[in-house]
Amino acid sequence: MATDDEAPAAETPAKPETPAKPETPAKPEPEAAPAKPEPEATRKPVTAQVGEPLLKPLAPAKPVPVVTFEKVTKSFGNFTAIKDVSFTIEDHPGRGEFVAILGPSGCGKSTVIRLIAGLTPQFPASGGKVLVDGKHITGPGPDRGMVFQDYTSFDNRSVLDNIAFGLECRGMAKDERNELARKWISKVGLSVDRDADKYPHQLSGGMRQRVAIARTLILEPRIILMDEPFGALDPPTRSRMQEAMIKLWRELSPTIFLITHSIEEAVYLADTIIIFSSSPGTVLEVMHLEPPYKPALEAQRDPQFLDTVFGIRETIEKLESSTRAGD
Repeated sequence: MATDDEAPAAETPAKPETPAKPETPAKPEPEAAPAKPEPEATRKPVTAQVGEPLLKPLAPAKPVPVVTFEKVTKSFGNFTAIKDVSFTIEDHPGRGEFVAILGPSGCGKSTVIRLIAGLTPQFPASGGKVLVDGKHITGPGPDRGMVFQDYTSFDNRSVLDNIAFGLECRGMAKDERNELARKWISKVGLSVDRDADKYPHQLSGGMRQRVAIARTLILEPRIILMDEPFGALDPPTRSRMQEAMIKLWRELSPTIFLITHSIEEAVYLADTIIIFSSSPGTVLEVMHLEPPYKPALEAQRDPQFLDTVFGIRETIEKLESSTRAGD
């Protein structure tokens, strides 16, 4: 009898092993994939990710964007420069975005940043809304600084006095503003001893543009607007200015808008690239890129970098051959 009792007992434990099916608990694995952070992580790398990036990654955005365009149109009489332009640049604590604007000649790039600056005759818009920190722009303000393509300096002022000009307008004492200006002379790669007392006509183009950048950044604006600031510089100087700009951006963390005709420059510097259509300019595409991991000359030889550049160049070349907005 004992044998008979044990026989079924031996068969009974065999049954739990069959329903245990280890395949069933494996179902949680597919659930890990659906947690898709990918849609938000649409930023594509443009250089091989070796070591730390030259800039820290963007933090999660605050609720109110830094800059918002809502169906913005600007017309001058019968000519429409931009039409129904809409985009949003988020407010990331600790590091503002670097936004490059690309597009064919005459597509309204300068109109866009001058609207943000509140500068006439582009400001105000003919239609739509331009908001900074969720508020309507009423004109120029100290929260926005502009660096122009031309080497804008006061010919009768030394490098030191040019850089300190904005602080002088704010009423800062002479000793204090000159001390700050000397620090900024060094920050933009000039020499306090050799260059502080020079006048604009004694400087090269690259040096004069460094003075213009220092004069803007010394005021620590929240938004920096740059209209082809490196366009007239030779390639080596341009690369040095790009790296200097990244260093200053890392230190001050403003939001920067850059107009450039150099696709390489845009891809190297920018977190976000906004591509405009032919005139009247409309937003054709918004691209998000990873921050640079390499110095400019090295990054611009990277295959991923070149792929991104050639893709954008193909788009813009098609636009240049078209006269229809949005083509």
